[in-house]
Amino acid sequence: MVSDFSGTHAGSAFTSYAFLSLDIDQNAIWLAVQREFRRSVLRRRRMAYKSLNDRARRLALPRFLQLADQLNGALTIVVIPRGFGPLLDDVGQDAEEALHLWKPNVHEHLLRVTHLGGMFAASMSREGQDVMIITDQDEVASNASQLTQLTELFSRVLGNSLTHNLGHIRVGTTQSDDGTLALEDLAAVADLAAGAICEILSAMEKCGYRPGKGIISLMPQVASPKAQLIGHWLASNQASLQRAIVLLEKPDGAGGYKAGLVELQSITRNIWIP
Repeated sequence: MVSDFSGTHAGSAFTSYAFLSLDIDQNAIWLAVQREFRRSVLRRRRMAYKSLNDRARRLALPRFLQLADQLNGALTIVVIPRGFGPLLDDVGQDAEEALHLWKPNVHEHLLRVTHLGGMFAASMSREGQDVMIITDQDEVASNASQLTQLTELFSRVLGNSLTHNLGHIRVGTTQSDDGTLALEDLAAVADLAAGAICEILSAMEKCGYRPGKGIISLMPQVASPKAQLIGHWLASNQASLQRAIVLLEKPDGAGGYKAGLVELQSITRNIWIP
């Protein structure tokens, strides 16, 4: 499982967390095509949402998204509004002590990554599988000590979520790449998805509306061309890579929160929540 996130910068109305889950043994075709793509198109450039102002990356984006379509796996994006508050009401004293390596302003972000990621890893794995969780090297895993502790946090979450036994559990960063940039490209799929959906929903917020149940909303034209292109790609339901966008909200007066699916329609470029 490869994860990335977007929207932690000031001015974003949402924060998005993308998790790409796949069995690497079932993706030999993607690995072969990815090597050819790297050799002939992108070479050593890293694909990233914030780097798409670079002409070479921008021109390579449509082919990169076509490459991602050949993945056999599931891409899940969880979107949380700014001001949502803690995802977990009470993490307990043990969890607070486990977070001592990170700055306090990173704690909530870290708990979201580990609990959402652990939940998806638990639900999409099967008995006896080895699980590797890859995250970008940022404030969540910026050094070896944090990476070791991050492995412990994921192990705790998985231990509370699993209904079956796993083999080995490892947590790494994109620096674990073997030179083919395959891990970089898998992380880029999550990065592009998280960045685009965060921008699209934030643009809707700035235009004065949010996705609503049973309502078809036009995709805001103030969203950048790259966000609209990736949004169109996210709307596809014809590829082997399955997509799901989950929006978490806290209704006024409610004690908890609710989750709903956001559905993008590529033909009309609308946003629809069934």
